[in-house]
Amino acid sequence: MIRRLAVLLLLTGAVGSSALAQLALDPSPPSRAQVLQLMSAMGVQQRVDASLKSAQQKVKDAARASFQKSYPDASPAMMKKLDAIFESTPVFTFDEISEPLIAAYEKNLSAVDVQAGIDFYTSESGRRLLDKLPAIQRESNTSGGALVSQKLAAYTEELERKLAALREEAEQQKPAEKAKPADASKSGDGKSK
Repeated sequence: MIRRLAVLLLLTGAVGSSALAQLALDPSPPSRAQVLQLMSAMGVQQRVDASLKSAQQKVKDAARASFQKSYPDASPAMMKKLDAIFESTPVFTFDEISEPLIAAYEKNLSAVDVQAGIDFYTSESGRRLLDKLPAIQRESNTSGGALVSQKLAAYTEELERKLAALREEAEQQKPAEKAKPADASKSGDGKSK
C-alpha cells in the first residue's frame, strides 16, 4: 500500500512538473492585447509619450530660436503666427509608433512570459520597483560612471606601462644596425685617387 502511494505521488509529481514545465516553455506568442497590458503595467506608454513630448518640444524650441535669429525684428503678430503653426502641428504619440514595439515584444516573449510580467508589474513589489527605478538609475549612473572612469584610468595606465615595457624589450631584441662602410671609390673632393 505504501509502495503504491509512493508510486502514485511520484507519477503525480512528474505529471505536474511536466505540465508546469510545458506551461513555462510554451512558445505561444502573446496577443496584442497582452503586450499592451504589459506595456501599460511597466509604464512604457507613459514614458514613451513623455519622451516624445519632450523631444518634440525641443524641436519647437529650436525652430522658434532659428526663426527669431533669422527675423530678430519679427512683430508680435508674426510670432503669434509662428505659435499658431506649432499649435496646429500635431504631436505624435505612443499609439502612432507602437506597432514596431508591440511586434518586438511578440517576437521575443511568449504569452506565458508576458503574463508573468503583467502579474509582477501590477503587484505591489512590481509597482514599487517601477517607482524606484528612476532614482536607482540616476544613482547607478552617477556612482557607477565615476567608478568606471576611475577603473578606465587605472586600466589605461597599467596598459601603457605594460606596452612601454614591451616596446623596450622589442628595442633590445632589434638587431644592431651595421655601420655602413664608407664608399672607397669616392674621396673627400669627389675624385678618385
